[in-house]
Amino acid sequence: MTNIHEKQEAIPDIESVPQSSDGQPSLHSGFNPEITENIVVHLTGWRLHLTTLCVLVSLLLINVEVTIVSTSLVAITNELHGFSKTSWIVTGYLVTYMGFMIFWSKLSDIIGRKSALISTMTIFTAFSGGCGGAKTLNQLIIGRTFQGIGGAGAYSLATLMTYEMVPKEKMPLYGTFNSATVALATLLGPLLGGAINDRTTWRWVFYLNLPLGAIVVALLFIALPAEFPYGTSSAPRKSAMEKLKNFKRIDITGGLFLLAGSLLLSTVLLDTSVRHGWASALTISLLVLGIVSWIAFFAWEWLVSRSKMKQEPMFPWHWMHNRPWIGMLISNFLAGMPFNVVVVFLPQRFQTVSGTSPLTAGIRLLPYTFGAAIGAALAMVASSKRRVAVVYILLVGATLQVIGITLLSTLPNTQEFPAKAYGFETIAGVGMGVSFGMLVLATGFVMQGPDLASAAGAIIQFRFLGGVIGLAIATNVMNEHLKSDLGHILPSAAVSSLLESVAFLDKLSPGMKAPVIKVFANAYNLQNKIMIAFAAAQFPAAAMIWNKKWSKIG
Repeated sequence: MTNIHEKQEAIPDIESVPQSSDGQPSLHSGFNPEITENIVVHLTGWRLHLTTLCVLVSLLLINVEVTIVSTSLVAITNELHGFSKTSWIVTGYLVTYMGFMIFWSKLSDIIGRKSALISTMTIFTAFSGGCGGAKTLNQLIIGRTFQGIGGAGAYSLATLMTYEMVPKEKMPLYGTFNSATVALATLLGPLLGGAINDRTTWRWVFYLNLPLGAIVVALLFIALPAEFPYGTSSAPRKSAMEKLKNFKRIDITGGLFLLAGSLLLSTVLLDTSVRHGWASALTISLLVLGIVSWIAFFAWEWLVSRSKMKQEPMFPWHWMHNRPWIGMLISNFLAGMPFNVVVVFLPQRFQTVSGTSPLTAGIRLLPYTFGAAIGAALAMVASSKRRVAVVYILLVGATLQVIGITLLSTLPNTQEFPAKAYGFETIAGVGMGVSFGMLVLATGFVMQGPDLASAAGAIIQFRFLGGVIGLAIATNVMNEHLKSDLGHILPSAAVSSLLESVAFLDKLSPGMKAPVIKVFANAYNLQNKIMIAFAAAQFPAAAMIWNKKWSKIG
């Protein structure tokens, strides 16, 4: 098998490079000869150390933001009301977080990595303050959507810059730093959220980003060269007018179709069970518009890839002919669904069913998040040190996910949370970490040259697209189940009160509270049962990835 570390510049898989009919590299499909002629100059010394610190802190902040609200959702909705809308607090962030990743990667090719990363961290930090000051749930959700725009760019650019900061032989080490940081964020998020809610207001969940975000922006101004990743001799700085002209290369139309499709589908799945029935005209209209948006997105990407338009497609159509790469994208999409469902709803289960505090809920989630950190590290070691094929590592990750989530779906429908359930969390978490860590690392080896910027954003974008869809499905299942089963126990007014704030549980008598808790517990188990199918679907997706040219990374 090919050892990709034998040369600093690996030879890209022929499927990864867009070709024209004469066998030459295509000038479309994201291929930019002006950029590919430039020489990548890796960072060294204090610039490398400070930039690495900025990258890691950026990854920590934006990924903590995904999970820190998981133990804060009950407190937030108890104050601002709208328990049935809790997933919108997460989904509002994830929709734009997912939708803008490739956009920022492409934009950084035009305005430079430094300007792009500083812009994204500024947006993220500013709207973190806006979220903390929200007076209504709708204000918070709007603030979260703009916060996600900044977070998207910080994540995709931090990943992309990791591929460019150091030579390929050091990439597994720096990839391990990134994966460990993301895993640490997943680990710390619920704990920080719980501790904040136990000791002060939930608003500090967002205010926490303000000083750290400002420090990152300041350090980036100092440490990161303006021309990064190209040397000054190979990439002369462009004037503002030249950069403005290059904005025509950004596929804004494709980005709008992608956002519309994601947002419309999420809206249907999240709100249908609460406000409208599936047969309502509004639901059908939104669903049709969502499907049309997705069809338009892929049709537009095909058109841009095949034509002589100046735009560089967000999803280059030649990717469709790269079976292993498509398999990686599908695998990350599928893994993102159960991951987000467990991170968001398991702490919610601890608080609503078991009656724990937010901090205790965060502590009880530790086996899952710590397992994800261990899994990511194991994937790095297995691929770079033991030279285990990518496909085998992903199959192991999928197997552990299926086992762990299946076991979590068998939890008792009482307030009890058995000790063995912490083992179930660990199994599922390790499986998630193995899959995510392997897919991010493999991207830097599978995709080369002009495709790398888009690919770095796409691999993460598909993970969070899966997370958005998974949360929407799980929320719809939860709300339908609660409305149906609680209607046999409580008056309709009491059901409505519970869907607004679970603090209403404390007002019920012990005899009434027990059957209500049973309904909640069964709803959480049903969510996990549905997620088993998506975890299992990773098996055929992983099988698509087999390719002898780059099956091993070490």
